[in-house]
Amino acid sequence: MAMASTKTVLITGATGQQGGALLKALQSNPASSTLSIHAIVRDPAAAAKKLPSNITLHKANLTDKPSLLSALTNIHTAFLITIPPAESEITQGKTFVDAAKEAGVKHIIFSSVGSAERNTGIPHFDSKRVVEEYIIASGIPYTFIRPVAFMDNFPLAGVGRFFALGLFKTALGGKKLQYIAAKDIGEFAAKAVIDPEGWKGREVELAGDELSISEVLDVYEKVLGARPWTVWLPYFVLKLMLPTDFFLMFKFFYDDGYKANIPDLRKEHPALQTLEGFLREKSNSKDKSA
Repeated sequence: MAMASTKTVLITGATGQQGGALLKALQSNPASSTLSIHAIVRDPAAAAKKLPSNITLHKANLTDKPSLLSALTNIHTAFLITIPPAESEITQGKTFVDAAKEAGVKHIIFSSVGSAERNTGIPHFDSKRVVEEYIIASGIPYTFIRPVAFMDNFPLAGVGRFFALGLFKTALGGKKLQYIAAKDIGEFAAKAVIDPEGWKGREVELAGDELSISEVLDVYEKVLGARPWTVWLPYFVLKLMLPTDFFLMFKFFYDDGYKANIPDLRKEHPALQTLEGFLREKSNSKDKSA
């Protein structure tokens, strides 16, 4: 089998939040100017309208090994993100890893989830740990990035913000929770693409801020000039309205929470966004969806 070039990377989810953030990070970094970037997509014609023209597109599915083998041939580094539900994630992850090993991929960067290694009992956390362990067992050099709760889940305005903030307020009480911007997930993944030797074997929990919901509301008020309203929900309603998986996740947020070392991460990436920086950037952009 042909040796993979050290200048090739394949991205899954290139039209989504995390894969898209990695793509933007790579394209804005001079160190990756000679990199050949490939992406797995389901519909190349539709993806071609969204992605830069210099990206090589491969029609493939994470549960279809032959299509993955074709896409992964001559790829040095692969960025993997799996899509819930939990059982599907395990199938996707194992199929991708098997194809990557057969194709001779030299490095897998897997976007997992914060605290995946801590046996949380949350199905879509534990499924990512199964994939992590499968990657380790494969012998392919790896990097695990483990994002915490997404800042991107907090809209700037509208009904979505009203309910999202209310949900978190009820679930967390006065507890703090760590948050990360999808943009920074892309930045850290890009570091691992550009410097594979320096990142192989690293398992990094990613967060850029740690706030209670009262503090989150303070940030909104500071950035937007008005304190947001939030829906009031009694706690028992959470158990009734949320799928078990997500109820367990919010219970974990309250009982334990994420453990990213934000000061160390900021030393490594000084531009790491706080929630204030994230909201200011969104409010100044044309994209008001987050």
